[in-house]
Amino acid sequence: MDATAALLNPCPEAVSGLPAHLFLTLINALMVSKCQISSRENYPQDQSPKLNDQDEFDFIVVGSGSAGSVVANKLSENPNWKILVLEAGSFPSPTTEIPSLLFSLQGGADDWQFTAEPSDKACLGLKGGRCLWPRGKCLGGSSSINAMLYIRGNKRDYDQWADQGNEGWDYDSVLNTFKELENVQAEELKNSTLYGRDGDLPLTLYNSHEILADAIKKSARLLGYPTVVEEQASGYFEALQNIEQGTRANTGKVFLGRAKERSNLIVALNALVEKIVIDDNKSAKGVEVKIADRKKLTLKARKEVILSAGAVGSPQILMLSGIGPKHHLENVGIDVVQDLPVGENLQDHLFFVGPYVKVSNEAVALKPSPVDELYKYFMHRTGAVAQIGLTNLVGFINTRKDSIYPNIQMIHVLFEKNDQYLHSEISRVQGVTDETVSAEKEVNQQSPTLKFLPTLLNPKSRGKILLKSKDPHDKPIIYANYFEDPEDVETVLEGIKHVLKQLETAPLKKYKPEVVNQQIPGCESHQFKSDDYWRCAIRALATTVYHPAGTCKMGPKSDPGAVVDSRLRVYGIENLRVMDASIMPNIISGNTNAPCMMIGRKGAAMVIDDWAHKHHEL
Repeated sequence: MDATAALLNPCPEAVSGLPAHLFLTLINALMVSKCQISSRENYPQDQSPKLNDQDEFDFIVVGSGSAGSVVANKLSENPNWKILVLEAGSFPSPTTEIPSLLFSLQGGADDWQFTAEPSDKACLGLKGGRCLWPRGKCLGGSSSINAMLYIRGNKRDYDQWADQGNEGWDYDSVLNTFKELENVQAEELKNSTLYGRDGDLPLTLYNSHEILADAIKKSARLLGYPTVVEEQASGYFEALQNIEQGTRANTGKVFLGRAKERSNLIVALNALVEKIVIDDNKSAKGVEVKIADRKKLTLKARKEVILSAGAVGSPQILMLSGIGPKHHLENVGIDVVQDLPVGENLQDHLFFVGPYVKVSNEAVALKPSPVDELYKYFMHRTGAVAQIGLTNLVGFINTRKDSIYPNIQMIHVLFEKNDQYLHSEISRVQGVTDETVSAEKEVNQQSPTLKFLPTLLNPKSRGKILLKSKDPHDKPIIYANYFEDPEDVETVLEGIKHVLKQLETAPLKKYKPEVVNQQIPGCESHQFKSDDYWRCAIRALATTVYHPAGTCKMGPKSDPGAVVDSRLRVYGIENLRVMDASIMPNIISGNTNAPCMMIGRKGAAMVIDDWAHKHHEL
């Protein structure tokens, strides 16, 4: 038999007539639906080919991510201002649009593919002893590759910022900014006064209807943590997500796409900013940028340069421009323009990739076939493909019961029996060793499995980012310094003990949960499930939750660790600001995507106010 012929014509007999027509109509409808998912019409045009050396703009925004897109949208509301957005990546790939495929985005073209430096205290059980650090490299930045969870953080987070001398960043002030962004569409929140409804960002909510979701919430209630609808400092809830009609609503699509008809908004892709141009008076005058395969251009900013390149990219660009720690810049051969602690104060949330729990078959309801789910998605944008499963269920707990505010965020991932996709992808992007993957998969082939991921919210440890060289194309050196402070290990251990208590409650115990030995390299000598075993496991498998922050710290001039003031202006340099997660003095207690959008919106409002004041003075 000719195998090629069988592939070309797998059916034993041809379909003809009306059935054939209906079949082809269905196939065509599916193909059209697929094309609509990733239409570039949702985004601004790439105008990089039109840029010329010495072109001038009023504002140059570096980065189109969670903050940068919001900044450019707001500033371009003034038709008299010409705004240029420079993005090192390209349009997001079609895969980014499909919520359930979020883990497949890491390590590809939409990702900078950073890695943290090896350490003797963390990431010991991951391949090469390194934590992988995905960051978005496309329109929308990390909002194009993240889990789409919209969590603001709590009142204490922002009030602490204000208490450190950052006027206007208290909770009541930032709450109004959050509301300006939001367009909450969830029926469950129709009577809530906590969220905005007139903003650009669509926020939706779904209940996965997983049997285990209900059991987890019931078990948490028995341990003193309520089930809530709105995000609160303590409790379990289904998080809002930036998903609209079954597709990811990244910030490039929402904030730049919806402003794409403004003639004063220019977006350039594949544009890597190599340095900021700073004159002898220490004033930012523009940027040097390499666009795709073209020669380097110098682009001028009449008013300001705004860095929104993220907690890795913004300090890297500042240091390449001579703004950073004097000793380090001299070591890599860069002339010092301003001695500032750029790259210091690095903070990140990290989670322990476990406990890994085997449950009975009754814990997971029967699902439609994958083919049915794909049809449902491509024709109607509904079903499991339009969601992220149990992972939208989050819990905020305080393991020490010493405050209403949390120190651990609980995240959950469910693997159906004999899972063929999710487990492999998550293991790949976390860099888990083959030994651990095999041990987990062997159990999953026989039973559904569940990972509880206790996430450290307020790390004591601090890292830093340095330049590898003065070559802007070299990736920076990332010292995450996880668990430099041993108290962080103990807090994660307390999170694991919370999980173990949950497993002993009646709502979960009925599904016969069994903690699985993950065969973690280096932990074999410890008694399984002992405290020392868990400490070893934490140092081996805990890894980033993709929330780096703090590397261009906001603070008063009296703060020796500050890089920007409370209006996000870089100390000692005129007409240069930073607006992204890097300005956080302390990382917030939750996912950082929503706070980054708030920082962009609030920062842009400050720019508008400051230039209105200057105009008035003139």
